[in-house]
Amino acid sequence: MAAAEEARQHLAQAEKALKPSWMSLKFNPDHLTASMEYAQDPSRRHPMAHKGTCGICAGRQLIRCSQAATKFRAAGLLQESVQAWVMAGDTKAALHDSFGAGRAYESAGAICDGSGPGGLAAAAENWEKAIRCFRLAGKAEIAAKLILKLAALREKEGDVAGAKAAYEDAIEVFLEDEKDHNLCDVYKQYIGFLVRSGLFAEAPKAIDGHIKVLKRQGHDHFVYKEALAKVVLFLHMQDTVRAEDALNEPAEVRGWFTSKEAQSGAELVAAFQNNDAEEVQRVMKDQTFTFLQVEIARLAKQLRLPSLGGSTAAVRAAGAAPAAAPAGAGPAAVAEVPQQPASANPEDVAELLM
Repeated sequence: MAAAEEARQHLAQAEKALKPSWMSLKFNPDHLTASMEYAQDPSRRHPMAHKGTCGICAGRQLIRCSQAATKFRAAGLLQESVQAWVMAGDTKAALHDSFGAGRAYESAGAICDGSGPGGLAAAAENWEKAIRCFRLAGKAEIAAKLILKLAALREKEGDVAGAKAAYEDAIEVFLEDEKDHNLCDVYKQYIGFLVRSGLFAEAPKAIDGHIKVLKRQGHDHFVYKEALAKVVLFLHMQDTVRAEDALNEPAEVRGWFTSKEAQSGAELVAAFQNNDAEEVQRVMKDQTFTFLQVEIARLAKQLRLPSLGGSTAAVRAAGAAPAAAPAGAGPAAVAEVPQQPASANPEDVAELLM
C-alpha cells in the first residue's frame, strides 16, 4: 500500500496549497500546485523546479509530481482515484485551463465506466463536464468523440431520448467545425441508432442531412444508396406516396435515374402500389439492397405487403369474393353483414311521387 500512502500525502499537499495562510504571506489558493498534486500533468513542472526568471531552464531537470489520482489507481483504490481526478478538473477549471480540466473529467469517467465506482451514471456525469470543457477549449473533434461515447452509453442504458440528443450534439459540433469527413461517420451511426430504436419517422430526416454532406463531397454513388434507404424506410411504414417522392428527390444528382439503385427502388415501389407480392420478392433478391447500411438492409429483408398472406392471385380472389361472416358465427351474424343497396325500380319511384 505504499502507492496509497503516497497518494494520501499528495492529497494533503493539495489541500494545503488550497488554503490561504497569512503566516506564509499566501492570501489566495494555489490552484496550480493543487492541480499538479491531484493528477498527472507532464507538460508542467513543479513551481519549485524553476528558480530563474528566463522561463526556460534547459540545463535543469524537470520535476514531475507523483500525483494522487494515478497513485490511487495503481493501488486499486478506484473511488479515491475518481475523486482525485474530479478535484484536479475543478482546480484546472478555476485556472481557466479548460483543456486540462476536460482531460481530468474524461479520466474520471473512464474509471467509472463499466463496473467502476458509480457505474454508467457517474461516467456520464463526468463525461458531460469534460465535453463542456473541450468545447470551451475549441477542441471540437475530441468533444464530439466523447459525445458519441456518451450516446452509446445512453443507448446501452435504454435512454433513447438521451442518446438521440447526444448524436444531434455531435452532428452540431462537426457542422460548426466544418469537418465533413467526420460528419459522414456520425450520420451513419445516428441513422443506425434510429432504425434500431424504431424511430423510423426520424430516420429520413437524418438521411437528408447525410445526403447534403455527400453532395458537398461529390460522392454521388453514396447518395444513390442513401436515396434507396429512404425508399425502404417509407415502404416499411407503408407510405408508398412518400416512397415515390423519394425516388424523384435526387433528380439533380448526376446519373441517378440510370443507376441500379433508382431502378430497384422504382420496381419495388411499383410492386407495392400494385399489391404484387411475387414482384416484391423478386425485386428484394437484388444484391443492391445488401449494399445498404446494415440496419437498413435488415429492414429491407422484412418488407411485406400490408395484410398479405399469399400470392397475387389469392389477393385478387379475396378482393373479388364477398365479405364472409366470422368462422363459427350463426345466422344472426350473417344477417349483420352489410348488404349493398339494390338499384331503385323506376316504377316504384313514379308511384312514390304520385
